[in-house]
Amino acid sequence: MKKILIAIAATAAAGTLFAQDAATAPSSSNLMLGAKIGFESRYIYEGKRQVNENMQTDVSLRYDIMTGSDVNTTLYVNGLWMSPTDNNRKGYQLSDMGMLRLGAEFMAGSDWTFDVGYKFTGYNDRGSAFAMNRAPVNRLNELYIGARRSLDLFDNDDLIFDAGAYIHYDWNREQLLYELCAEKKIKIDDALALNLKAAYGYAKANKANGDQREGMKKWNNDYGYLGVSADLSYQINSGTDVGVGVRYAYNNDGDSTVWNYDNNSSNVWWGAWINFRY
Repeated sequence: MKKILIAIAATAAAGTLFAQDAATAPSSSNLMLGAKIGFESRYIYEGKRQVNENMQTDVSLRYDIMTGSDVNTTLYVNGLWMSPTDNNRKGYQLSDMGMLRLGAEFMAGSDWTFDVGYKFTGYNDRGSAFAMNRAPVNRLNELYIGARRSLDLFDNDDLIFDAGAYIHYDWNREQLLYELCAEKKIKIDDALALNLKAAYGYAKANKANGDQREGMKKWNNDYGYLGVSADLSYQINSGTDVGVGVRYAYNNDGDSTVWNYDNNSSNVWWGAWINFRY
């Protein structure tokens, strides 16, 4: 743990220096590059625990296409790398994981943002399904579509929050996943803020064990999950912010003996991160 905290501190210092330079550099028009590096004491994917302590590196590239009309488009590429640091946990899915998203956002007026894209998830130490860690799948391919907007349900400016709804289809598992999400940022002062997030999802798969093993019986599975988080963030400068927070996740697939493995139906964990943009 000491080495992990030292690594986070060193990354934060380097990121701050980079962001200070970026903040004073000329703006590159509509192009934005960002990176988020952090430590999480759990990694939860689709409501289920995959590994314990892990480091995460998230890099994003966004390009705004300003058309001058009521509809503006943002193209984005996002890459996430998750690497476990707790190698003592016994389980089927202890593995490095990479995730790549390619997509586009369409902002209609000032209210709605529509999001559509493709997501690939792969595990670097699984040569094939069941080859490493006895994992059921070694890659996932998804298409997704969603919509987001700000909502004011209580006619109070202080209670306005961002809400969204998404649909994912993974053709390797023949899985449909529906997710509702909400987010609220509460500013405490000019630099300090409390970030609240919540999500509810429901997943239904016809091939929960993937499509790679010919002749193997394909198992159906469905479950719901809930996740909430609260992060306290501090804005160091215009290009850098850091944060620490607590998270909670629950799923009702905890009694499954086929696809739940040793997953806990309920998880509480914490995370710390640094985020910088150019």
